[in-house]
Formats: sequence, C-alpha cells, structure tokens
Amino acid sequence: MYSVNYDNYQNKLLVDKENMTQGSWSISPDMIQELKYAYAYLKNSEKMIVKKFTIKHFERNDTSKGYIDEDKQCFVFEKSEDVFFEYPYGTIQGRHYRNDEEMDALPRLEQGEIDRRLELARITPSSDNENKDRGRKRGAKDTAQVRLMKLWKAEYSHRQIPHFEVAKQMVSTVEKDPEQDLNALLDEHYLAEDKKDKHNH
Repeated sequence: MYSVNYDNYQNKLLVDKENMTQGSWSISPDMIQELKYAYAYLKNSEKMIVKKFTIKHFERNDTSKGYIDEDKQCFVFEKSEDVFFEYPYGTIQGRHYRNDEEMDALPRLEQGEIDRRLELARITPSSDNENKDRGRKRGAKDTAQVRLMKLWKAEYSHRQIPHFEVAKQMVSTVEKDPEQDLNALLDEHYLAEDKKDKHNH
C-alpha cells in the first residue's frame, strides 16, 4: 500500500503512465522479492484504496522517466485495475505491507460512495505540510522514537523488540525522510530476521 494525493491520482494513476512506473522508495532487497502487487491509497478520502497494480519488477529511479532521487526505486507494472474499497487499518503516510488476498476480499464501495470520497479528496487541502508543522509544535512527546515504541507495543509486541542500533537507524531514517513509514520499516526488519533464522536452521 502506498499513499497518493488527489493531484497525483489524477495525473499519474487515473491513466497508466506510458513508462508503466509508479512510486519512489527506499526498500530493502528482501522485501522487494516479496512484493507482487501494489495498492494506491488516496489521501483525504476516508482511507479509500483506488488502484491495484501487478508488479513486474523494481528498478532504480531513472531521471529520463521524470524521477529525481536516483538512490530510490520505483516499480514497473504489467497491469493495473481500478479498485475502490476502504483500507481497514491505520492511516498510510508512506507505505504499508499487507496480504493481497486479504485486501482483495474486502467489500467494494458503491459508486455513490466512491464519488463522495473522490470529491472529499479533491476539496480537502493537502495536509502534508500541516502535519510537519503540527509535528514541530507538538515537540518531543511525539518524536519518531516515541512513535516507534507505541507502534511496536500496539502491533509487534509478540516479536522481539529491535536492537537499540536498529531502532536508532529506523528513527534516523524517518527523521530524514518523512515519507518513510515506521510500519514498513518494522515489517522489513522482521522479514529480514525471519530469513536469517530460516537460513541458520
């Protein structure tokens, strides 16, 4: 799952781009091997998923295709379909990982409801900058470190807490790039741990 604002939805998703690419992220190689589909989550639409992509492969961002950050990667897709359903979990900032069968089984929204949510996304001012300002005003109590601990307790407490150095790296990644999502970083960490355990046994 990854989030898009209304303008990007209109300009880059509604009609497939000629070069069939989407997104721009720093994703671990282990996670890339696991990803078969991508779903676009429309910001300010009361958590509506609008598009599903079948991923062909990932590639480094190519400036000739309009990308700026060559250190990140985008995916190349072979097909896309419009899907409209409500994402039943937390708000998506950057990206989240979920099982595609679980996503595809969710009930689809009625056309009237889809239109209402699209209009809501269109008229709601993009809150990206507001969120950053609000974050600064809230100060220390809502730092990336605190958010990481809260998230681990709420969703990952059945797993061993990441080592101090690993947690520090996650916090630093999020502070440098607000588009990074702590959920995604924790998922990538545990996937790598599971692979290491499997390899060692």
